[in-house]
Amino acid sequence: MGGDPEEFVIGNEFAEVRVALVRTRNGSRLRVRDAKSGREIMLCPLELESLTWQTPELFSRLLATPYGPEED
Repeated sequence: MGGDPEEFVIGNEFAEVRVALVRTRNGSRLRVRDAKSGREIMLCPLELESLTWQTPELFSRLLATPYGPEED
């Protein structure tokens, strides 16, 4: 809707993501795409707000198994 969104890149020595504001029929979303793998997620304002409710420890735990637990 409305053409291609303008992207910007955030990166450091560990990761690089492309971020864009995307307008959908259900409102605005923030698209975050991993530049290396191409994985992406579209987050609504409430999902983004919920990130502010978390502690740094939660993100440390998420990074311990970034793609989920290994299957036996």
